[in-house]
Amino acid sequence: MDFDLRFLAHARALAEEGSFARAARALHITQPALSRSIQQLERRTGIAIFERGKGRVVPTELGRLFLERSRELLDRAEAFDRELTLLRGTGTGRLNVGAGTFPTALFMGEAVGRFLRANPGVSIRVANDNWASLVMSLLRRELDLAVIGLVPRDEAAGLDLTPLSEWQAAFIVRKGHPLLGNGALALADVAAYPIASTVRLGPAITERLLAARARRDAARPIPDVGCESMAMLKAAVVATDHVLFATLSIFAPELERGELAALPLADPRLAANFAIARVSGRSLPRIADDLARAIVEADRGAHAAESALRKRWLGGARPARHAAPTRVA
Repeated sequence: MDFDLRFLAHARALAEEGSFARAARALHITQPALSRSIQQLERRTGIAIFERGKGRVVPTELGRLFLERSRELLDRAEAFDRELTLLRGTGTGRLNVGAGTFPTALFMGEAVGRFLRANPGVSIRVANDNWASLVMSLLRRELDLAVIGLVPRDEAAGLDLTPLSEWQAAFIVRKGHPLLGNGALALADVAAYPIASTVRLGPAITERLLAARARRDAARPIPDVGCESMAMLKAAVVATDHVLFATLSIFAPELERGELAALPLADPRLAANFAIARVSGRSLPRIADDLARAIVEADRGAHAAESALRKRWLGGARPARHAAPTRVA
């Protein structure tokens, strides 16, 4: 079957837009040119890819199957073209990067800014997602690098990992929360309340928090409220008795204003280890290595700031202990 990849790109745009006029605008071509392209594609494939109606253009049943396969081909072709551009580049090109929720909030902004000051001609796309989705995107080569939590060995197959700092989590609550002023807290006291955090916490952290819950609460998930937006999590915690599981520096302004408070509880086993992940054996250009170095430097600086905040807000916190949980009203 002989056809130009541009035909596939045109068909993809038409399927996404549902209109020849909108698709032509998105592709920056004329509507007649798009119509001729789709006609040629249908003639060469021998199938009717689209049904033309008065209000909307929709794929036929065969067309949906064809478009699904062609998207895979287009994605691979575009990724290959971008890799060639990157490998030829010397300070120019584009990087696709992934970052988990906590790295994004903690140090990725500083890292990208530091990198772009030295490489102003490079464009960057940063995808924010949980570690499992980022690993899949890396393995599909949709991403060049990703900053994720250290994942289980079987999940990390095919990846090279550059470890970053270990980040100790804290428990953060609203002003006037029932747990404030209760003296020595056990982890079970905290875990008895609903936990709000990123959607997918590391397995070890999840197991530790589940173990701290009373048997009657063992079926409740960890976290009870999961979201990749720190702003939304903060809003939920300010309005409820939920306990926010996060680092202090993300919410330093709210802690400073007294809007939020850190519970005086420290548990060294509730720590996250982040890493820069890339596909094993994949050649990346110099600019990718430059970005990786910027991430390492930004991580170190942010970690030092977090350590200072922990001394200030949790300096007298007692280590977590096992005890019967406080009953949640």
